[in-house]
Amino acid sequence: MIYADQMRYDCAGFSGNPDVKTPNIDRLANEGVCFDEAFTSYPLCTPFRGSLLTGKYAHQVGLYSNHFPINPDQPSLAPILNEAGYKSGYIGKWHLYGGPKPGFVPPGPDRMGFDHFVGYNRGHYYTDAIFYRDTDQPYRCKRYEPDFQTDHTIEFMESARDSGDPFLAYVCFGPPHFPMDMPEHWRNMYDPDKITLPKGTPNPELQKRRAQERTAQEFDGDNNFGEQSKTDKIEGQDTEVESEAQIRKFVAEYYGMISSVDFNVGRLLNWLDAQDLAKDTIVVFFSDHGDMLGQHGAYCGLKRQAYRAAAQVPLLVRYPAQFAAGKRVSSLVDVAVDTMPTLLETCGETIPDSVQGISYLSLLKGNSDTPTRDHVQYELMKADFGGRSERHVKPERGIRTKDWLYVRKEDRPLYLFDQNADRDEVVNLVNDPAYADIQAELDARVLRNMAETGDAWNLEMDFPSPGFMTHAEGKTYLEEVVKPAAIEVP
Repeated sequence: MIYADQMRYDCAGFSGNPDVKTPNIDRLANEGVCFDEAFTSYPLCTPFRGSLLTGKYAHQVGLYSNHFPINPDQPSLAPILNEAGYKSGYIGKWHLYGGPKPGFVPPGPDRMGFDHFVGYNRGHYYTDAIFYRDTDQPYRCKRYEPDFQTDHTIEFMESARDSGDPFLAYVCFGPPHFPMDMPEHWRNMYDPDKITLPKGTPNPELQKRRAQERTAQEFDGDNNFGEQSKTDKIEGQDTEVESEAQIRKFVAEYYGMISSVDFNVGRLLNWLDAQDLAKDTIVVFFSDHGDMLGQHGAYCGLKRQAYRAAAQVPLLVRYPAQFAAGKRVSSLVDVAVDTMPTLLETCGETIPDSVQGISYLSLLKGNSDTPTRDHVQYELMKADFGGRSERHVKPERGIRTKDWLYVRKEDRPLYLFDQNADRDEVVNLVNDPAYADIQAELDARVLRNMAETGDAWNLEMDFPSPGFMTHAEGKTYLEEVVKPAAIEVP
């Protein structure tokens, strides 16, 4: 399982991007199954991670926003495969142990069954990274983080191979999630002046309005961008409205980080080839959410939106022993809740009754073109966070079908987009009398989904979460406490 944090679907060669170079990720698409309509029901890190391991919607996992700990007392992926004889290893950012940053995740239930662990709870420090193993002794590596995380992943797989055990290897890369912290050869790989910006970017007037809304104390506009604190911006941005030059620089560096991930995907695929394990190993490449990259008046780095820019993600699955190469799937899939039951079914294991996702194994095998689901839900729950960054004070719910995207707040509809005529989601048809029947039908389905899945408008986590650190507090703690105690490793 290869997890690229905050990677958009349309930022790779296989999805038609004309600029970014991803030969190894493209190889996965060509040798496996590529899902062209894969979305995440909650495009935010912690809720997604909980859903991926349990196959349940974020509100049922009990994770309503970032930086809260998961309840380990629920069926999840690693323990089930452990019981079947697999060795399970997790490498990288965890983000399921509450607020500590970087955070030692102790062995035991808080690791959700993974019996090998090389990682940390929170943070993005790619060129001066901290990680832990089975004690609270921190280790510090000044190599680029995805490179040494790939080393650790291969080390774990080699250990399992040597003992003759099947393995579940799960590596979570930080890039292309900001900050834009990378070696210079990746940073300079793309010329900002020569890349093709996402459609509708930039839109200075819309960006200006969004920025003004973000400065307000109470957000009650007719959009869902005002509810992001102006402090929740990318380090180094000193203006509220990003210029085209700023967006181009961000996107070019974002592409550089994607290419760095691609390089390490190639290393993992080459190792499987060298060990003659490729045919009988399932490889899954995915992300938790995308990045707005300045579209729809949003700033670069923003996610937790129902727009394609934030909610559509890559999903590639290769398994030569069972799945034909080069298959493209246009059926909707919810990567967050559907992947866990799919992997269990593929491995011949029983899917727990608690799972709310739907296995897409039939689509992988190509036995049927019948969609496994006709919609993907969308949820964004209330998280005031004491007025700090990352707040979203008015929850949202929505539904995406093959033909429509509809999102509402508790007290009003928000937007409606025609997915056939307006794939870029530019023309908001909400409250247009010509689409009143469609809007009413979708609105009813949203409310029905909430009732059927045990969702409610008033769900909110109590802030602060255990051990919570702001980004500033975490940075101070890292420099003054963690790094002085760390053992430097090559």
